[in-house]
Amino acid sequence: MKAPYSLFLKGHAFPSSLFLSTNTKRTPNVKMHPIWYLCKAIQTNSYEISNGSYHPTVQHPTEKNTMERPSRKIESVGAFQKLPIVMPSIDIIGSALRKARRVSATKGIANIAKREKNKGAKQLDALMKEIAVPLRTYVENFPNKTYLHPYERSLIELTLGDGYYEMVLRKVDGLRKRVVSVGKEHASFCAKSSTKREAEERLSEGLKKIEEIFAQERKVVDDLLDIAKTLRAMPVINLETPTLCLVGAPNVGKSSLVHVLSTGKPEVCNYPFTTRGILMGHIIFNIQKFQVTDTPGLLRRHDGN
Repeated sequence: MKAPYSLFLKGHAFPSSLFLSTNTKRTPNVKMHPIWYLCKAIQTNSYEISNGSYHPTVQHPTEKNTMERPSRKIESVGAFQKLPIVMPSIDIIGSALRKARRVSATKGIANIAKREKNKGAKQLDALMKEIAVPLRTYVENFPNKTYLHPYERSLIELTLGDGYYEMVLRKVDGLRKRVVSVGKEHASFCAKSSTKREAEERLSEGLKKIEEIFAQERKVVDDLLDIAKTLRAMPVINLETPTLCLVGAPNVGKSSLVHVLSTGKPEVCNYPFTTRGILMGHIIFNIQKFQVTDTPGLLRRHDGN
């Protein structure tokens, strides 16, 4: 049990982590009262009662207090370049159907009805897995926004909108769960068929149902594909390198200056608003490396914002 948060009178036994301070030399002419100090050990250690006294129990090295568990480390920048490659939804369903139809019955089954229902159940299970596994891979490998570096977290919110990133991932995971549920259900129905014709009907019905569910919600997969493309195109900034940002009115030569001075290759035209996003370049001056950003032109607003 845990030791209670109570004070022990002088002369009574108390844990070594609890001690009394009566030092009054540090602040002369000030009346000092005894100060009780309660160390962290007495709050976290476990104690046993023996003869009316508390005695610390021996803790094994593997036992750790949950309050002292280290929090998950925030990732450094560069998470967008590690995003998984998302297949278009039409490619996912097309590949899944082709692979499922190539699945054959288990060898050695002589009975026609049993062989047909075995093949049907295996094909439905294969179709379900060929769809669900990629979706699960996407959900697991797209980073949790909470643990991203604040810079990249801000990029997601400003580029995609607050909450859109998480919403799309939730919908993709929801689609995966529905495909798994329906696939298992119809595979079970097919496995319980009593005739070859019934097994074929169950197989056709199951394939159609899984295709319908995926077709209804396939847009979320393509939305995730667009998110991956957008985030991978974001500029990667070294937070340890000094950054120079060129800000000014449209068509005053910001992009031309970046093109001349740095490694950046922005689009340069003789009309305003050529630059539609933030472009990066690098410049070395007196051995010091700088990052140069070319930003879209700014206009004065009359509403005071």
